[in-house]
Amino acid sequence: MYSIIKEVLIKGKYELVDVLSKINKLWLEGSLTEEERDELVNLARSNANSENSYVENTQQIANIWEYYQQLDSRLTKLENNQGVELPLEEEWVEFVRPTGSHDAYKIGDKVIFNNKKYICQMDNCAWNPLVYPSAWELVEE
Repeated sequence: MYSIIKEVLIKGKYELVDVLSKINKLWLEGSLTEEERDELVNLARSNANSENSYVENTQQIANIWEYYQQLDSRLTKLENNQGVELPLEEEWVEFVRPTGSHDAYKIGDKVIFNNKKYICQMDNCAWNPLVYPSAWELVEE
């Protein structure tokens, strides 16, 4: 089982969260040693392609619709409050799984994930800090 998974990871055609879950399941079932599990997890993270980790099209459409509704609401509020100075938004935003390369995180993006602040350390990042820890820097306060 170890060699089959390793071949898949080398080819790079997998969704990171899914493959990490499967590796952990095999390890819990006793099909992989802890050393094999650690090696496969590291290989999975290093060979991961964010293009394989975006949300399905129906979810993307739902996310775009929600985003549209939020923008429409904000625009209406701005139009109704002409001349009123609005406060600047906080630069730390809640982590949201990207739906495509257009909204993937870039180096320097600041997010809040599980009530902790992180700064993105890689471009085109589609994973949260638990899935791909080396892509994020934890900001200690």
